[in-house]
Amino acid sequence: MSTVVEERNKINIKSLNKDIALFSQVHPITDDMKLTHKGVSRLVMLDRYAFKDTEKKTLKVGDFVVLTVKADPKFPARGLGFVRDIDWINKQADIQVDPEFVHVLDNEAEQETGVVKRSLDVIDKPLEIYYEQIARRNATGLASVETTEEKRRESFEKFNQELASLNFIPAGRVLYGAGSKTDVTFFNCYVMPYIQDSREGISDHRKQVMEIMSRGGGVGTNGSTLRPRNTLAKGVNGKSSGSVSWLDDIAKLTHLVEQGGSRR
Repeated sequence: MSTVVEERNKINIKSLNKDIALFSQVHPITDDMKLTHKGVSRLVMLDRYAFKDTEKKTLKVGDFVVLTVKADPKFPARGLGFVRDIDWINKQADIQVDPEFVHVLDNEAEQETGVVKRSLDVIDKPLEIYYEQIARRNATGLASVETTEEKRRESFEKFNQELASLNFIPAGRVLYGAGSKTDVTFFNCYVMPYIQDSREGISDHRKQVMEIMSRGGGVGTNGSTLRPRNTLAKGVNGKSSGSVSWLDDIAKLTHLVEQGGSRR
């Protein structure tokens, strides 16, 4: 039996649909839903694109979750598992990690049992565990711009058919944002305008980068317009710290802004 089939058998669909009813954006699981994806594709779907109970107001023992299985500062590893116990006072939970991700664990005792204790901050509960749920949410959101109910229904059916059949797969930001009723971008990546070589220009650029990143967009910046290191700054009779230092500053900024997702 595959890992995905085992997961589906362990998930209490009736209970999850009860939780889903609290979120107007999320479509309930129905018997005709089949698409779960496998391996990395499944993890990416659940971790990046599925709608989640971010406030954890429905989180309980037995729930299927996405979590950080390896807390490496630079390259944290995410995985899947089931909640075994929750300590609400200390805001942490014991998770039975899916066998597919046990090899990533650092601790020998954790590897032996497959059970890890993690902060609730690094645990997410996906409410969409089938791709068809994401397709229906996206179709609802994309059809919402139509001006009549009849047109909205017609557009929903067309979008849903193409998305659920995988005839068309939108960019990740669309999968994440369409129909979610959140203020995120539907564009994956932004190539920024050249930075004006001034304090005001750099400040304006940083502001734009922060805004885009906070809404989940990825940013590309060309720093060739900034003056080299030790170049004279006449206005203050000083020297420039150089384009590389400013680009490093912007790179660090993108790691600080996490609200909109995991793009950097």
